[in-house]
Amino acid sequence: MEKTFYIIDDHELLRLGTSSYIEKNSSWKSLGSSADSKKALCDLEQFASDGNLPAVVISDLNFYGADTGFDLVSQIHELYPELIIIVYSMFFAPEIVQNTIESGACGYVSKNASSDELLLCMEKVLGGELFVQSELQKKVEQFNSFTDALTRREKEVMGLLLRQFSNDKIADTLCIKKRAVENYISRIYEKTGINDKSELIKRFG
Repeated sequence: MEKTFYIIDDHELLRLGTSSYIEKNSSWKSLGSSADSKKALCDLEQFASDGNLPAVVISDLNFYGADTGFDLVSQIHELYPELIIIVYSMFFAPEIVQNTIESGACGYVSKNASSDELLLCMEKVLGGELFVQSELQKKVEQFNSFTDALTRREKEVMGLLLRQFSNDKIADTLCIKKRAVENYISRIYEKTGINDKSELIKRFG
């Protein structure tokens, strides 16, 4: 497979700098970049039409202050299941890492990591491996162990709590009643031994 990549990040200097670093320090070739999901999806559609999808897409999670990265990862994965997605983000909470993997990403590297770790991730995922930055792996394992007792819905509610959604916003996001949200939160605290939202965020946020 040809080693090509495409970057999605709304910070122009970081986007261009990352692309330049990768090309200068590896055999990877850039097919372009975009600052938002709309242009990214248009570009990928054109690449697919030309039979020239990149081997890897490197995507941030936040765009212009909107928390749209999870949806974008899911959408790209659904449209192009053969496409390898790496999330490259300032976020390093284990819940967010796990969420992106479940959304279809094959790799996760925080922007606090060394540039070499991003290059290592690109090589590993191209070879078919799932790659999570070494400093984050243990945290993700602990988080998964912590949430084993939770139901799928309770995990969804917990994930939104960690993103500091209000109970009303959680209810709207999941299309359930606020009272149901409160019941889920109570069960989460009971099963995990967590006392309140602040303790949950401090531990896993």
